[in-house]
Amino acid sequence: MPHFKTYDYDQSAMVVINFEEQLQPNTFEFTLHKLIDDHIDLSAFQDKYKNNKGGRSANDLAILL
Repeated sequence: MPHFKTYDYDQSAMVVINFEEQLQPNTFEFTLHKLIDDHIDLSAFQDKYKNNKGGRSANDLAILL
């Protein structure tokens, strides 16, 4: 399994924005977030990452989408 950098939607930026709270139900952003997390299979892209035994952590593909 590829070694991705960890991310957390429940984080704050310097402007104190909680990104999890910004995703309001019935919006495009919320729907896109749910589609990527729950319905799109990104495993086909994970084979390209060969860093599970060493090397730099990659960004998770879900967060990049």
